[in-house]
Amino acid sequence: MKHIGIVCEGPTDYIILKGVIDQITGAKNTYVMLQPENDLTGKYGNGWKGVWKWCYDNASIRKELMKGIQPALDFLVIQMDGDVSRKEKSSHCWCETTQCVHKGEWNPLECDITPEGRAVCPIVLPCPGHTASVAGYVSHLKGLLTTWLKETDDTCIVIPCDSTEAWIVAAYDQTDGIETIEEPWEHIIAHGKYYHNIRIPGQKKRTRIFEQFVPTVCENWSKVTELCQSAHDFEESLLALV
Repeated sequence: MKHIGIVCEGPTDYIILKGVIDQITGAKNTYVMLQPENDLTGKYGNGWKGVWKWCYDNASIRKELMKGIQPALDFLVIQMDGDVSRKEKSSHCWCETTQCVHKGEWNPLECDITPEGRAVCPIVLPCPGHTASVAGYVSHLKGLLTTWLKETDDTCIVIPCDSTEAWIVAAYDQTDGIETIEEPWEHIIAHGKYYHNIRIPGQKKRTRIFEQFVPTVCENWSKVTELCQSAHDFEESLLALV
């Protein structure tokens, strides 16, 4: 059994990751959700920018932070969805192919907040520095997170493509090419009032709904890793740590 810290985009990702990690390791591990904070109104907020900020701000003190939590954390799992690479221009600010007069001066997390900032952004997607594919998105975001963290010997980075919800659809529907379907929550899971007899009350992601998904995702995890390159990559990376 391990004590694991999770940095992720949102509480629903945290729920799925906990179940999957237990399934992969064959153990009932214990967890701490480092990001986002429970009320989602903490220092970093939620979403991919919250993950970015947490990694950037805590890189130099990460090991002390892990030891300071009791019991001490054995390792970290850091999640960012692959759709960030697909659709968020600011995630490509550090790419070698990006030519911007403000590179290194403006904070990419802030330059796209205003209409003026978005208007002058020279980035065109898909970024020519990466292939517009699952492998390209995973490689790009893993490289980005590794750059921010500086050291990753005690860290497992996971990039679900297009998002964590793709793994859910793979578990339930066993859909080929599910990682290439954009926004699987909106277009598949929450498209109707029910998803496999689970009531879906609108587009908002609710933790109690995702808790109902966990048993099926875990039961069919081997199939998920067959259908989802990002899930297979996560399993291999995690097993290398444990």
